[in-house]
Amino acid sequence: MDDPISAKEPRTSPVPTDFADSLPPDRLFLYGLLWHIEIWLREMVYVELSARHGAAWSTHIQGNEARAKASDSRLTHMPTREKSKLSYILFSNLQRTISKHWHLFREYLPPKDIWKARLSEVDQIRNRVAHFRNGHEGDLHRVRQLVSDVDTGFWHFCTSYNNPIPILDPSEDAVARRFAALDPFPWAEVEPNTFARIGHAPRDLSMAVTVGMLRRPWLRAQQPQSIMGRAGFLYDVSLDARNNRIFDYPAFLRSTRHLHMNICHICLDVTRATIRLTVPSIAGRAVVLPLLDNLVETAQRTLRPNFGPRHFEDFDAEVSAARLAVDRIALEWPEYVLGPSNPLTFLDPSMRCKFFPQV
Repeated sequence: MDDPISAKEPRTSPVPTDFADSLPPDRLFLYGLLWHIEIWLREMVYVELSARHGAAWSTHIQGNEARAKASDSRLTHMPTREKSKLSYILFSNLQRTISKHWHLFREYLPPKDIWKARLSEVDQIRNRVAHFRNGHEGDLHRVRQLVSDVDTGFWHFCTSYNNPIPILDPSEDAVARRFAALDPFPWAEVEPNTFARIGHAPRDLSMAVTVGMLRRPWLRAQQPQSIMGRAGFLYDVSLDARNNRIFDYPAFLRSTRHLHMNICHICLDVTRATIRLTVPSIAGRAVVLPLLDNLVETAQRTLRPNFGPRHFEDFDAEVSAARLAVDRIALEWPEYVLGPSNPLTFLDPSMRCKFFPQV
């Protein structure tokens, strides 16, 4: 029996079950590469400008995003997490920002003349994809070449963000000194010029605080005794729940919302037992100390007993489910809140890998 619709209307070609099959060859893969390149360039600009200028980082972005951001914000029925100025500037202005502050990014990118030449091609390819043109058969090859050029640099950028330097003498640094009593395993010299974390955690300690520092690769100055008020450094502060406790992440984020402008990133852990905070040291003592005092106090108030089930029949599945749940919490907040799937929260120098493994 004929289909009742086709009996009344001219028969047309069936709609593809997989729309990707109807696209030009490699179009989705090409789009994915461009998306990742641009996302990570924007993240790189955010981190390095934050380390250099603190909360005033956005004033050093080239171009004006106000119109695009206002248009997006007007759609209150379909909000997104993107709040950063960097999420709304044109790609051309992103390039201009990198060029103007080249000394902050030269450690990660090819030589400036090669970088500009590569981007002049890729920028045109990006426009072809964005405006639904078929493009050239060599487009994918050119984008892959750029990916190959920046792969090691992107890896270096991410791993440098997970490579904190210990503050060996807390008395020399105001932040480390302030929270030394909450670090049960401080650094100690066990042999001449050899340090290790040793100590004893009191039974009633509900939360530990560890203070380190991140030195950005572009910095050329000698290591100072204290990084407070200096450009190119971030405090790396880890709040760790103890004695079978976890953090109520949503409560912590809601309660500290008014403080977020002075934080570079808030990193959430799959276990919900750690909150990692990165804070630009250039903000200075008058900002950094009260900020961290508030954050530590709030974290202590949002500790909860861990009543979660402990079944290990399918450990990998449980970890995957936990990671997904925490990632979802992060995605409800602006870009500075990172979930455990983001490489900026876990990729460290010991993890040798390709940043773009499929290329």
